[in-house]
Amino acid sequence: MVENINLSENDIQVLRELGEWKAKASGTPENREKIKAWQEHDEGVKGSRVMVRAETWYTTDPEHTVNETDLKCRHPWARRLERDFRFRKHEIEILKDDSFVLPFAEYHSNIERSDFGLPSSLRRKAENDLAFNYTPVLTKLDDGDFKKIRHTTLKWNKEEEESEKATLEKVFKGILKVRRRSGIWIPTTSTCLNFVGLEGFMLLQYDNPSGLKRLMQFITDDHLALIDFMEQNKLFELNNESDYIGSGCMGCSRLLPAKDYKGIARAKDLWFYCESQESVSISPEAYGEFVFPYIKALSDRFGRVYYGCCEPVDPVWPYIKNMKNLKRLSVSPWADEEKVGRICRENKLVYSRKMSPNYFMGEKLKEEEVRRSAEKTVNSAAGASLEFILRDVYTLGNEPERFVRWVEIVREAGQGTKY
Repeated sequence: MVENINLSENDIQVLRELGEWKAKASGTPENREKIKAWQEHDEGVKGSRVMVRAETWYTTDPEHTVNETDLKCRHPWARRLERDFRFRKHEIEILKDDSFVLPFAEYHSNIERSDFGLPSSLRRKAENDLAFNYTPVLTKLDDGDFKKIRHTTLKWNKEEEESEKATLEKVFKGILKVRRRSGIWIPTTSTCLNFVGLEGFMLLQYDNPSGLKRLMQFITDDHLALIDFMEQNKLFELNNESDYIGSGCMGCSRLLPAKDYKGIARAKDLWFYCESQESVSISPEAYGEFVFPYIKALSDRFGRVYYGCCEPVDPVWPYIKNMKNLKRLSVSPWADEEKVGRICRENKLVYSRKMSPNYFMGEKLKEEEVRRSAEKTVNSAAGASLEFILRDVYTLGNEPERFVRWVEIVREAGQGTKY
């Protein structure tokens, strides 16, 4: 929620200087080459190169790629914006991965969504803890349980959104244009676990399968109502440029929006990201019964779909292949790389490789293991558009330069590799 954005002269000056950097960087030959490369990569153009991205903001080490001491702004809103700018600047100037920028300052629709009438089952010991467990708020999924939950309500905070837009226009006047962009992630399985917990999700498939399906349909209907709300209020914007889609994926694509787009974005003009990491321990058949129908109902509303995160996608391929607009597959450390390579080649999908973050742990970066892993990926993905994405690295021995070396190694492995 954004309101009463009163910035000091120092905060404005810091942001303007970063805006000037972004405007200049967007016009460089290197930046233009990256944009063209991403577009060709997305389209599966013959001869397109391997793409590389490293997400560095997860790390909890005191020595970070962008530290709190690097931030010069004081207002919380300005600090968040400054942090985003500095991370992207680091990616482009230090990491030298395939991140790129456009000459815009961006904001998102300010949508307030209520809860479901019950607190989440998820529990952490402290706010910033990575570990958590569940204390289920629903256990039987009988009529009594369903009387406890309600559909969410939605409110567009138009005045606050316009206030943020006006502030951006004031800060970056003469430097960057201001625009609204769409960022949408609509979780299904994790929302279910917020009611019944992980163990409940597993056991209810046997104890009350009809109740579990009823809950999944309830959640899906609620998410579909969100999509309808965004469309009816003309709150969607395109996400096909330097936009973050999810799980490391950049939305750069010339194949969106839809051909009948006339300036007002609809779901079918957008990328959609979906996954179901929580269902990794159930059988593919159970996934097909209790998870996939609900993900498909949501994903089919969108123009292009990126599926998966840390879960292996190959066991459930017989189901996810039925997604209407599937375009990218996440290939996690637990996936059968060769099998997913065949899938991507045969179905003209992007092979989105997530290398294990374990190579970053310990006294030093395990360079030879990174190299062997990258070379295996290049061979497995041969004939498909390939991207390397590094994420979920939480500690690296206070040596952020390990990210730089990772980019160099995977680039070397992919050197000369063409789709």
